[in-house]
Amino acid sequence: MRRLLKRLHIHGPQRLVTRLSLSFAILFLVTFAVVAILTLYYAQRTFQTSIDDNLEGLAQTVDERLGQPGAQPDQVVEDLSSAAQFIELTDSTGKITTLSSNLAQRPLPVSTRALSPNNTHFRTSKFLNSDVRVIYYRLTNPASNHGYVVAASPIDTVGDALSRLVIVVSIAGAFGLLIAAAGTVWLSRRESHPLQDLADQVQETAASGFRKQIPASEEGSLETRELREAITNLIERQQEVLARERAFFADSSHVLRTPLAVLRGDIELLEQGAYGKERLEIVAQARASIDTMSRAVNGLLLLAREPEEAGSGWEVLSLTVLLARLVDECRVAAPQLKVTADIPPDLEMAGDPQQLHDLFASLLENARHYTPAGGTITVTAEPDGEGNVTVSVCDTGIGLAEEDAAHALERFYRGAQARRRFPAGSGLGLAIAARVAGIHRGQLTIAGNDGPGTTVRVVLPLLN
Repeated sequence: MRRLLKRLHIHGPQRLVTRLSLSFAILFLVTFAVVAILTLYYAQRTFQTSIDDNLEGLAQTVDERLGQPGAQPDQVVEDLSSAAQFIELTDSTGKITTLSSNLAQRPLPVSTRALSPNNTHFRTSKFLNSDVRVIYYRLTNPASNHGYVVAASPIDTVGDALSRLVIVVSIAGAFGLLIAAAGTVWLSRRESHPLQDLADQVQETAASGFRKQIPASEEGSLETRELREAITNLIERQQEVLARERAFFADSSHVLRTPLAVLRGDIELLEQGAYGKERLEIVAQARASIDTMSRAVNGLLLLAREPEEAGSGWEVLSLTVLLARLVDECRVAAPQLKVTADIPPDLEMAGDPQQLHDLFASLLENARHYTPAGGTITVTAEPDGEGNVTVSVCDTGIGLAEEDAAHALERFYRGAQARRRFPAGSGLGLAIAARVAGIHRGQLTIAGNDGPGTTVRVVLPLLN
């Protein structure tokens, strides 16, 4: 039906109130029609059965009375007939032998086809411009010399009663439909009002660039409240995506401004004709700026990545080998420091090798930058027996105050001591490291204290 309407370009009502009201009205009418038909059919059958039972009882009484000694057929028929009961007797061929006086010599419409060996047969016929119910009853008493008794009773009263019943049912149905339709419209408006409010609030939120929140509400049905909650979660998700996009562009501008300025200066120097050793220094400085921008862009892309993208390039790797190699590189890069490690063998996990390499390399690089000569860097890995490993990078450097530790994982945040110790830092290292840990279903924490030394812990899941 819906496809047919679409082909004919006929569209149904669009508003929920109208749809519900029309649907309920149609359903009510169909249900009421079925119930009314069944009720009228049952009433008609009940009336007819009652008349048939009375006629059959009358015929049986006639049969018994005719079987009594000395019974006079005329007297029996006259005694048992009444204003609403007509009786006549026939022989086996259907010839009338006796009529009740209330027939006034007008015989009942006897059909020879109804005269059969069966004891009883009913038929509805026309008699004197009215409908009568007729019974053809074969006399069974051997003392009777008659073949059949034919009795009839008018059923006009049954038709009148059914007509009155139809009128009553129709009036009741009309009132019922009116009340039900009014109730449906009221209930539909009441239930659709929270949906309309929600639609208006969603439009206002979209118009505000998803900066406006959808207020909580307990109005409406459970489904309406669940829909509101789902849309609220969707909008919050959209706000997070937009916030990440804005942060990405803002962070890109912040991080790339300095190396781009350096590159511009290097290009201007090259255009002025620098050559020899100076040219080589300028090219090396430009390459370093490009490397800085490349690392910054990769880090920013990682920070802006959706969590669902995790795992796309993962593989099984040895965390033991990765940490050991990074510790050896740290010893070579910082010979003035004492670098120790306590790493159990056979630590395996699933992850992105490059991201995990950058994570721990960033932690060791921070430890090198902020630990004075003669200090110590210690790398430990401790499985907890429940499928996780805690990798700790501890140093004896300048330390990190608790206030700074609380903000150390934020983008571009750097404490006063860190800026003095290593001015070239971007403030993205720990934020990127925490992001990588989160992507690998782990967690990065920093223990701050007012004294020297900092401890960074990374909890990651192991295989098996």
